[in-house]
Amino acid sequence: MMLPFELALALRYLRPKRTFVSAITLISIIGVTLGVAVLIIVMSVMSGFGQQLRERLLELNAHLKVSERGKPLSDYRSIRDKVLSNEAVSGAAPFIIGPVLVETQPDGDESPQVFTPWVRGVDLELELKVSSLVSTNNLVAGDIDVALNGLVVGKEFARMLNLRVGDFLAVHSARSFHRIRKAQQEGSEAVLLPDDFEVRGVIDTGHYEYNASFVLASIEDAQALYDLGDAVHGLSVKLHDSKQAETVRQQLLKTLPQGYVVTTWEDENTQILDALKVERNVMFFLLFFVMIVAAFGITSSQITFVVQRTPEIGTLKALGATGWQIMQVFFVQSLVVALLGLTFGFGLGLLVLEYRNEFLELLRVATGFELFPAEIYLFDKLPAQKFSEMGGDLTKIGVGSLFICLLAGVIPAWNASRLKPVEAFRHE
Repeated sequence: MMLPFELALALRYLRPKRTFVSAITLISIIGVTLGVAVLIIVMSVMSGFGQQLRERLLELNAHLKVSERGKPLSDYRSIRDKVLSNEAVSGAAPFIIGPVLVETQPDGDESPQVFTPWVRGVDLELELKVSSLVSTNNLVAGDIDVALNGLVVGKEFARMLNLRVGDFLAVHSARSFHRIRKAQQEGSEAVLLPDDFEVRGVIDTGHYEYNASFVLASIEDAQALYDLGDAVHGLSVKLHDSKQAETVRQQLLKTLPQGYVVTTWEDENTQILDALKVERNVMFFLLFFVMIVAAFGITSSQITFVVQRTPEIGTLKALGATGWQIMQVFFVQSLVVALLGLTFGFGLGLLVLEYRNEFLELLRVATGFELFPAEIYLFDKLPAQKFSEMGGDLTKIGVGSLFICLLAGVIPAWNASRLKPVEAFRHE
């Protein structure tokens, strides 16, 4: 099968030779490859980070939270029944959340350690219907047991305070400080007596903030810590479909009494979600400049080709080749370079994404520098979106990169098509 004249000549010019032009062509292909690979890797990681963060937030947090403005939720059982009457709601559980000061009780002459985590009071049976926080799948040691002054702590919290199952913590709550302040106002003295809690279990939620900063207690113990009586801070609500959060929120506001507040999970995490979206879009446009830089390599190689092949262009023109045919020869060269760069770029991007965590571990061992610290990014491993889920991004990267690369070859090809035979032969 005979190839078209323009394609055959373009491929002939692109055959590897030990020349300066071949080296420039190879550099152009490598530039496009790296540009495409970087775009794919960064977009995949940022999309995967946002997607995994959303999933983790939805696993550990309720889709909606119902509370009473300015005061604890006293009649939470009847409010829970009203919330559950909505067909979109799959579960609802009471919660109490607030800061406490904890102090370890070491043996011997060791000094006690002090930390200020958040205590979260939960009803284990109901909490399982709204989040995975108390799921046995998260259990690392001990049991999910918070009854009678029992605590379940995150693995990072246990590591920082060197805690094991069976250890005791002295918990200074808001109730203790309120009593001291009240005693001072009355002119009497009060002793700050903490509550003793036993560490019954250690969990790993997969989210650094929860592993390091939260301890779980029973609803009854949390109520006692905050002097709430039979009240709670609010209700956690889970929906059959998290995307209906705003719709259900409006429905609940119509059915609940005046003074009740309903917040969605997006309301509580709006800053981080908006920041991720902005960062992703900015990174996409900034990294496209890498492709523009790579495209200059194509322009450079094509200009060199035109200068080197000027006498041959003159010969072709003298034999009857049109300017459009000459332009096609050099334009096809740009197309081949772009397609090779795109192909290798997609392959390199897929390879790096497949072994991204192994690569990070290798760098950590080699340099001693943690490129993805969990305490900052909240994940133990570098997340990434699957190739099969990146259809839109891959299309943008492929089409955009191809367009830039082809555009880079237009000016040299156009200059080649405008050469006149007489001017071309002067280069002999």
